[in-house]
Amino acid sequence: MRDWVQAALAKRMDIGYEEPQHPVEVESNAVTLREMLSNLIDNAIRYTPPGGRITVRVRTDESDTRHVFLEVEDTGLGIPAAERTRILERFYRILGREEEGSGLGLAIVREIVTIHGGTLDIGDHVYSEATPQTGTLVRVGFQRVYPARDKP
Repeated sequence: MRDWVQAALAKRMDIGYEEPQHPVEVESNAVTLREMLSNLIDNAIRYTPPGGRITVRVRTDESDTRHVFLEVEDTGLGIPAAERTRILERFYRILGREEEGSGLGLAIVREIVTIHGGTLDIGDHVYSEATPQTGTLVRVGFQRVYPARDKP
């Protein structure tokens, strides 16, 4: 998160992190997970207008104790449902978006999630200020690892 604070502040964005109530662990490659998170945060900053909000959170779900979820939500442009599969393809960019980029960021995210046996969902983050608008919620799920003393 610290790596992205300056870029968010340059666009007058509110960027925050919400941690889980209790420490959680996943079996992973830290370098590739960092790359995945960097791509997700970079996209959120790139496609959220100045003054927007970005929240990164790590959480567990009481109904699913086997997984840990990493979420990046923003108050940006949103991703039309019809484009959500295509944006995971290499070099694909949504027509009409003026922001610079190669179209590789989410393809890299998908590869990293796949290598780790995780799940990747892209949906709407609906928020309301003056009028309801749609941002994006990217949710990555990983198998949770429990220390031997804490196994459920």
